[in-house]
Amino acid sequence: MTGKKSRSGPEALSAYVGDSTDHPHFRYVRYYWKNDGIRNGVSAAVLAKLTPAGHEAARHDLLVPTNAPGEYAQLSYLLERYDATHPAVEKTGYAQFTIDLSADRPLHVSWEDIRAWVLSYFVRELQLAVLMVLHVPYWAGSSNDPHVHLIVPARRLGANGFGLHARDVCCDNGCASALTSWHEFEKVGAV
Repeated sequence: MTGKKSRSGPEALSAYVGDSTDHPHFRYVRYYWKNDGIRNGVSAAVLAKLTPAGHEAARHDLLVPTNAPGEYAQLSYLLERYDATHPAVEKTGYAQFTIDLSADRPLHVSWEDIRAWVLSYFVRELQLAVLMVLHVPYWAGSSNDPHVHLIVPARRLGANGFGLHARDVCCDNGCASALTSWHEFEKVGAV
């Protein structure tokens, strides 16, 4: 007996939290598996974002590239296919970008601005599906700021379903590129 506990069951996702010191209102987390063995898919973790702390998210929307098959516009189908076809060699499950909302603007206006940017950058330019989730913590008695999570599966989505892994997006450099794109979008007066 070595004294080590043996791990049983599938591996759960781990989280790498990016450094947001210079941009605290735009954050990044990469969810990944450490091993190649049996592992949990991303579905449960992603769906949990729709009911934070047992409260229903204020709003959510799934955006997919225009050339993606229509059934991928249904969240349950997209997640099922993602988990079923994710190569074991790929360690990244998904990236989550979080944008805090200004207290000076109506929630629906900020939502639509972020949605326009997500469509332009992640969906059209990078050919990625994105689940947008609006959390309004003060509706549940929390003092946290309202924010939008952008949940980005780590594979491109095209005419034949999920394809190439999006290593260029689900990494620190991908976060920096997304932040630059977001700042450029803000400068043109949309936000």
